[in-house]
Amino acid sequence: MKELKINVPEGYEIDKENSTFECIKFKPVEKRWRDTNGTHVSGYYISEASEIHYDSVHYRPCNYNVFTTKKQVKSALAMARISQIMANDARFGGVVTDEEWGNEKIEKYTIDRGLGIIYKSVYCTVYNFLAFHTDKQRKLFLEENEDLVKDYLMID
Repeated sequence: MKELKINVPEGYEIDKENSTFECIKFKPVEKRWRDTNGTHVSGYYISEASEIHYDSVHYRPCNYNVFTTKKQVKSALAMARISQIMANDARFGGVVTDEEWGNEKIEKYTIDRGLGIIYKSVYCTVYNFLAFHTDKQRKLFLEENEDLVKDYLMID
């Protein structure tokens, strides 16, 4: 049995669709933007003091926390704050667990965005970060934290 090994040129891969047993063709490897090195990204990030800053930095794993728009970074900051409120203020019933989301018999009272406004919905299995065990908990949370909800849902 004879064997022939092909050395694929760097930056290329075998074009399996257009190659035959007799003629092997190569095509450039398509790089995803997220896999490139040295690319700069500009945008907003949250500092250790929970302040929003703007910067242009190299795209590297230590800079994955840069958001394109201020609206997006405000949403991320609001999400962090909401998660702490939900976990630490018993009046809101705590976070709806994965087990609860897996139970289609349990209604979850949610806060959503539709057409640029706040909607209140009830779901059994469709996950939503802003979910509560009762309508009363949802209503109280919205009354006390409407600014955070609007930031999280990116509503002006």
